[in-house]
Amino acid sequence: MYIYVFDDFTQQNKYQKSIQQISKRLTDLGLNGKIIQLGISKNISSSIEDEIRRGAKTIVAVGNDQTTLKTLNAIAMSQSDEKHCLCLGVIPLEPRESHLSELLGISNINDACEILLARRLKIFNAAAFGQNFFLFRAAAPADGLLLDLDKNFIVQPAKDEIVEIINDPNKDWQGDKKLVLKIKHKNSESLFSFREAIAVNQKTPIILDGSLPIALPARISMEGQKIKIIVGKGRVI
Repeated sequence: MYIYVFDDFTQQNKYQKSIQQISKRLTDLGLNGKIIQLGISKNISSSIEDEIRRGAKTIVAVGNDQTTLKTLNAIAMSQSDEKHCLCLGVIPLEPRESHLSELLGISNINDACEILLARRLKIFNAAAFGQNFFLFRAAAPADGLLLDLDKNFIVQPAKDEIVEIINDPNKDWQGDKKLVLKIKHKNSESLFSFREAIAVNQKTPIILDGSLPIALPARISMEGQKIKIIVGKGRVI
């Protein structure tokens, strides 16, 4: 059963034509399902948990990158084991704010519907960031940031530097799989690998996958979740 999670901004008038187009195409393809319309009072995690109990197998995020990441996190926190592993699908409504869907090989709403029908699955390893998860990177200005890597090494970047924590979601977590801390200087960069880190910053949050801001302090680790995602043929990851 397909569950379609529409973000709250999709209720704006400027998206109604696209939503009608999506609804018609999904109906033509036989991909009808239940719609969850997010809003101020609608909690995405509890909504998805309710649908799991009712037998949902595929959750489709309709919106932008933040919609995709919120849905991914709700799935990650809801699935209890491999037996109850859900599939994440994506329909991007805002191309300029849907870089994740492009990486997954999904460039527009027409392609997205066809890709859902083809149901080409790929399992990704999402890294843990506090109570949240991310697929590729967490980034933030360095001002005020301090990181304790593996309880062994303290990193405190300079104010004007940019910090990224990089996860390769395609790699198996067995063996020596580690996350990478990249610090971008003016004309160079420094790289550190680690299994676990504590990030502290009282000034600014860290942004997960370019879309979801998370306040610090937080623990970052490879103890994440396997996420099954429906991808397109042209995916670049």
